[in-house]
Amino acid sequence: MINFLKTYALFISMMVGIIFHSFITDISYITRYFMDEPLKDITFITKYMLFFMLFIVFCKVDFKQLKWKKWHIYLLLFQFSFCMIFYLLLYKFDRSMAEGALLCLLAPTATSAPVITGLLGGGVEGLITYSISSNLLVAIFAPLYLSLIGAHGAADVDLTFVEAFLTVCEKALPLILGPFLLSLFLKFFIPSIHDFFKKKQGISFWLWTIALVLLMARTTTDILKLDVSQIHAAILVASISLLTCLIQFFLGRWFGGKYHNRVASGQALGQKNTILAIWMAQTFFSPIVVIAPATYVLWQNLVNSYQLAKHRKGLKNNKK
Repeated sequence: MINFLKTYALFISMMVGIIFHSFITDISYITRYFMDEPLKDITFITKYMLFFMLFIVFCKVDFKQLKWKKWHIYLLLFQFSFCMIFYLLLYKFDRSMAEGALLCLLAPTATSAPVITGLLGGGVEGLITYSISSNLLVAIFAPLYLSLIGAHGAADVDLTFVEAFLTVCEKALPLILGPFLLSLFLKFFIPSIHDFFKKKQGISFWLWTIALVLLMARTTTDILKLDVSQIHAAILVASISLLTCLIQFFLGRWFGGKYHNRVASGQALGQKNTILAIWMAQTFFSPIVVIAPATYVLWQNLVNSYQLAKHRKGLKNNKK
C-alpha cells in the first residue's frame, strides 16, 4: 500500500486537491463548532510545511562532498539570466505570460530530482550540488527580481524599489533561507537534533504530497473564479509553462551532454520545485499567474514519465 501511494503520489495529490477544493479551502463547516470566529482557509499552512521540507533536505547536506562542475555554472547562469530575458521579451505581449515564464525559469531544482535522476541512471552527486546551489541562490535573487518587476504582493500600493525589495524579503527570505540557517545552527550547536532529522528524509516526501493537495485546492478555487474573458489568458499562461518546461529539459541535457552528465543536467534545469513556485505565485502575483507553475507540475511529470519509459525500454533491449 505504501509503495502504491509513493508511486502515484503526484496524481493522487493533484486529484484530491482538484476534486475536493471547496472542502479544503473552506473548512468553516468544521471549525465553527469549536471556534468563535470559524477558520475558513487552511492553505496558509503550506508555507510552514515548505519551510520544514527544505529544512529536512538541508540537514542531509554535507558541504565537504559538494563539488562544483562546469555544467553547474552554465546552468546557473541560464537559470538566473534567461528568467529575466524571457520576462522582458514577453512583457509587452502579455504580462501574465511574462510573469509565469519568470517563475517557471527562476524556480530552483526540485528536492525530488535526485530520485528521478537515480532511476534514469544519472549522476546523483552532481545534481545534489546543483540543487543546493540553486535553492540558496533563489533566496538571494528572488527578492531582487520580484522587486525589479514590481511583484511585491502589496496590491494597489505604489512602492519604491527599496520598499518593494524589503517587502519581498520579509515574505520570502524566512521561508527560503531560514531552513538553511536553522540546519546550520543545529549542526554546530545541537548536533543530536540535526542528526535525527538527517535520518528522517522520508518525512519531506509526505509533507510534499500534503502541501501539493493544499496548493492544488487553492489553485483550482482561484481558477474557477476567473471570468470567461480570462480563459484565453489562462491558456496562454499554461502554454508558456509548457514551452519553458521543454526548453529547460532540452537545454539541460544539451549542456550536460558536453560534460558527460546529460541526465543529471537535464533534471537539474528541468525538474522544478513547483511547491515553492506555486507559493511565490500565490503570494506575489495575480491568480491567473498561478496557472504557470501549477501546470508545470503536469508538464515536468509527463516528461519524466516519458524518460523513465524510454530508459526502461533501453534496459530491456540491452538484456536481449
